Amino acid sequence: CGMADRPEIQCLIDVGTNGEIAIGNNEWIVCCSASAGPAFEGGGTKWGMRATKGAIEKVSIKDGRVSYQTIGKARPRGICGSGLIDAINELAINKILGKNGKFNMSLKDERLVVEDDGPQYILALPEETETGETVTITETDIGNLIKSKGAVFAALKSLVDYVGLGFEQLEAVYLAGGFGSSLDISSAIGIGLLPDIDLDKIQFIGNSSIMGARMALLSGSSYEMALNVAKKMTNIELSKYAPFMNEFMAALFLPHTDVKLFPNVKY
Repeated sequence: CGMADRPEIQCLIDVGTNGEIAIGNNEWIVCCSASAGPAFEGGGTKWGMRATKGAIEKVSIKDGRVSYQTIGKARPRGICGSGLIDAINELAINKILGKNGKFNMSLKDERLVVEDDGPQYILALPEETETGETVTITETDIGNLIKSKGAVFAALKSLVDYVGLGFEQLEAVYLAGGFGSSLDISSAIGIGLLPDIDLDKIQFIGNSSIMGARMALLSGSSYEMALNVAKKMTNIELSKYAPFMNEFMAALFLPHTDVKLFPNVKY
């Protein structure tokens, strides 16, 4: 992403099983890593899958009607990370889901059902899917993803506070990870994964680690640059950084317990 080449203070967030975060510029970089779990990559969820053909990658709910987009325009086989983020944000906006991540079971909604594995919301009906089974998002799925987004945001907030900055002082935020190409930045902010800043500052750059590996393999100068960047980075070990756990607990709500951090998120 080039953040180590420019004087502006920028941020890189790589969201996966671990949430790796770096903040800095061409003079200094601080970084940290938080265990986010597999939810963003489709793991640990009932119908979760990686961002491949048939994965629901975009979800919209309006007047009780669900519309979705799948990768490859195929029949739904499951839901990937970007679809999960969209779904949770849409459920919260429509008051189907509370800020605590629990379904509002008092609603008369045909898509809100209770099965053996608890309350869940139907995203795709059996006649729509490739397998002939209902694709749902469960309350357990939502709880797992809230823990994951909470870990990433808490790590980011801890790192920003550590260097004495505010989110508004970041000139750019690069988001990397194995999401589908239709990741909605507004939804990521809506669930409290990303900070509530100007959308123009946030850029999705895909699987940056694979691209970086290609650059290092194909170019000697890129390989040397990678070594030099690594040498100047300062790692903050979050397990030994006391404020992190407080930040994590505060982030286990939609979007956050401190609504002042998300002034533009309206449920």
